[in-house]
Amino acid sequence: MPSQILIVLSGLPGSGKSTLADGLSRALSMPVFSGDPVEAAMWRSGLARDQTCIAAYEVAIALADQNLQLGHSVIADAVNPVEAPRTAWQRLAARHRADLKIIECVCRDETVHRQRIEARVRNIAGMPEVSWARVLARRAEYEAWTDARLVLDTSAAAPENLLAEALNYLRRS
Repeated sequence: MPSQILIVLSGLPGSGKSTLADGLSRALSMPVFSGDPVEAAMWRSGLARDQTCIAAYEVAIALADQNLQLGHSVIADAVNPVEAPRTAWQRLAARHRADLKIIECVCRDETVHRQRIEARVRNIAGMPEVSWARVLARRAEYEAWTDARLVLDTSAAAPENLLAEALNYLRRS
């Protein structure tokens, strides 16, 4: 792997991206910057919920930027549903001459995906669990990626197999 890498994980809530981000963090000793804990902290501090989504991305990007400046590789874990945040990650990688690796997690089996959402407990203080209706709304606004990336269908594969596939992808270049 190159000396510095920015790994961007993308996908709908419940697609397995945070599980993969945690596994990659442990395997590669890289920090993870995730939008949900940042946004929940903003809510706990009293910021209005309708003011925090873009701000959470900006905070995650700023934290990743600081770490890349220090020569560290980082993992970004967020839905990244549209071009604006995707472009911000691309610019960040280019600014630091870091290798950008995108991994999109999808759960193509809708029954499995819905079961995950309805059973999930993430324990992020101040953040309610996402409803299936919210996942469907996010899916409707989710734009198709056009960038080179690894797409992992997390429907049936064991997390350790997905982690191995992601690690192989990261090592190939």
